[in-house]
Amino acid sequence: MKIYSFIDEFSSFIPCVFTLGVFDGVHRGHQKIIHDLVLRAKKEKLFCSVLLTFHPHPKEILEPNREIFYLNTLSERIYNLKKTGIEHLIIHPFTVNFSKLSTKDFLKKIVSSKLKIKKFITGYDSHIGKDRDVSSHHLRKFSPIYGFKIYQVNPYKFNKKIISSTNIRESLIKGNIEWANQALGYSYTLSGFVIKGNGIGRILNYPTANIQVDTKKLIPKKGVYAVKINFLHKKYQGMLNIGVCPTIKRKNKKVKIEVHIFDFKQDIYGKKIDIFILQIIREEKRFNTLQDLKIQMDKDQIKIKNFFHKYRSK
Repeated sequence: MKIYSFIDEFSSFIPCVFTLGVFDGVHRGHQKIIHDLVLRAKKEKLFCSVLLTFHPHPKEILEPNREIFYLNTLSERIYNLKKTGIEHLIIHPFTVNFSKLSTKDFLKKIVSSKLKIKKFITGYDSHIGKDRDVSSHHLRKFSPIYGFKIYQVNPYKFNKKIISSTNIRESLIKGNIEWANQALGYSYTLSGFVIKGNGIGRILNYPTANIQVDTKKLIPKKGVYAVKINFLHKKYQGMLNIGVCPTIKRKNKKVKIEVHIFDFKQDIYGKKIDIFILQIIREEKRFNTLQDLKIQMDKDQIKIKNFFHKYRSK
């Protein structure tokens, strides 16, 4: 897969099958669109597959006072898109000036002049142009003008619910990890470098690795989770706590992400780890004493190990 930082960097002498969008999460709905894109490109002789995405998220530019959190960091999005078989990935900067382009100008000045589009694949809710004024349905009126055909991919549903980045974010915030993972097609991941904590975990005989994740990454609901951990390409099991540690007196009440890795004694300060979230065990709770917290953590560990025992037997 070739990656381009601007539309102007891309050039091709052969026609292309094309799609565009943010593709945050590269979930199963996105995968369905991209699979159609790649398949149609392969069926035609001398056609290439091209995906145009944007960074930052358009809402960051159009709604500057609203906090936007991503399912994927940019590097994660690239990694997930790379696995789909796309030949060309264009990551174009989304700016205020770019947002002001009408659909006609976008198609004429950018898409038509830079890309030789013959087939345009869209999702069921795709919109382009200034103020998202043109849907995939209305886009059809431009197809004879610029010589491309429109193919719309129907929505992908799981448990009667449409898979979308918005629905996945809402599920993660509510702690519905199982639905989110099914919708994504992979386990939701938090990655980051291990930083120094307050050492309370070690006192409780549950040493934890405190993870510093990207500030734009969406953090799931506060609570305790069964997780898998990837460190130096080796997989481990563990329990993750997301929260403000209400039992511990702290001036800083920022949300902490800390993981206790089972059967693990390595020093990993400053090292990068990946945490794959599998299931929520319980919500965050305040305990009267550290001893009460320790008793609950013992129960959490038993419950998580039982989960992994059942997980392996599936």
